Amino acid sequence: MKQAEFDKVFQEAIAQANNLLATKGVEYTGPQTQDRLANFKRGATLTGCTPLQVAFVYASKHYDAISTFVQNDAKGAKQFLSEPIEGRLHDLMNYCILMLAIIRDGSAKSAAPTGEVGYFASYSPPTIEGLDNV
Repeated sequence: MKQAEFDKVFQEAIAQANNLLATKGVEYTGPQTQDRLANFKRGATLTGCTPLQVAFVYASKHYDAISTFVQNDAKGAKQFLSEPIEGRLHDLMNYCILMLAIIRDGSAKSAAPTGEVGYFASYSPPTIEGLDNV
């Protein structure tokens, strides 16, 4: 791919991710707050996790779908997608940005339970078959 084509892909991805972030931000923030991270803070209170952990769980759903897509693509298997893979990639981009915002906001550790943090204490990301040595 030539640089001009890549630049176009990049600009389109950023524009689409920005559009999704703006649209979904209104939906998830809620009408009673201006806090863009309110959804993650509510989730933290509800689950006893931190806002950063909540965002990670939300992001992992998209990562898992992308991982399945990559595995199926490598096998030449039929893809069963509930939404286009591009949307999953844009969502994952946005969750990375939202996690940066949570860290910068200082709320990454708020609402944390005391002691062991359950699942996250022993989490290791899934591996993709055939890519062990990459």
